[in-house]
Amino acid sequence: MKKIAVLTLHGMGKTERNYSKVLHESSAQRVGEVAWNESVHFYPIYYQDILQGNQNAVWARSKSQVDWKKLRQFFLFSFSDATSLESNKAGIKSAYYLTQKVILDALIDAYHEMGKAGPLVIIAHSLGCQVISNYLWDASRPKGASAGIWSQDSVHKPDDPDLNRFARGKSLNRLFTTGCNIPIFVAGQRDIKPIPKLNKVFQWHNYYDEDDVLGWPLKPLSPRYRQLVNDHEINAGGGLFGGVMKSWNPLSHGQYWDDGEVLGPVSSFIRSKI
Repeated sequence: MKKIAVLTLHGMGKTERNYSKVLHESSAQRVGEVAWNESVHFYPIYYQDILQGNQNAVWARSKSQVDWKKLRQFFLFSFSDATSLESNKAGIKSAYYLTQKVILDALIDAYHEMGKAGPLVIIAHSLGCQVISNYLWDASRPKGASAGIWSQDSVHKPDDPDLNRFARGKSLNRLFTTGCNIPIFVAGQRDIKPIPKLNKVFQWHNYYDEDDVLGWPLKPLSPRYRQLVNDHEINAGGGLFGGVMKSWNPLSHGQYWDDGEVLGPVSSFIRSKI
């Protein structure tokens, strides 16, 4: 049986299934390959396939009628991820529901890999931060969420009490967010609330680069965010090559999971649990 579960969520845009390869390999190397293979259940959650087919179809119908094709395709594939997940949430066929079902399935699998409600780590990037925040917010609603997997009419909630608590994030020890764009979704709200503190050992660490226009600090959002979240300003991609080409500009958004300032704390915590 594994001793700890580590789940990841990708960001927006056309994303390959092996999106977490660098994070996986670098973390395993830092923890130690033998210990990692014996004790860590690592699983990259992938929800892009829920959206990409529809986006491809829209692009195919539109591309012959527009210019600036590369830029338009980037905006279509990236920002329609966010709008598609945040609109038309109701129903079990919505992108919102289906994405949460993928997360739930990953958590159920992690529970069985550990044989119990063991320690859980979630690492989310970009849009994935909003996605997991929505999931944990919904899972924390005592009377059921208004939409998604934890809504009143959902048929997929686990019956086993221990598994149900685990699937609701009650064993989440660490939430690491990178290039987080939650402020883009909530800045217009009068009362901005984060997820609740899920347990006594839960900590939320948010990493952002001041040059990353899609990555934001979270403490300024509200007093509750200030109490819950630990913000860390880093120079993402500040290595020899990255420092020249990517760390000083918006390209830093894609450099967090290859950066020692993120990999160090993540791997140190994992190592402390095995």
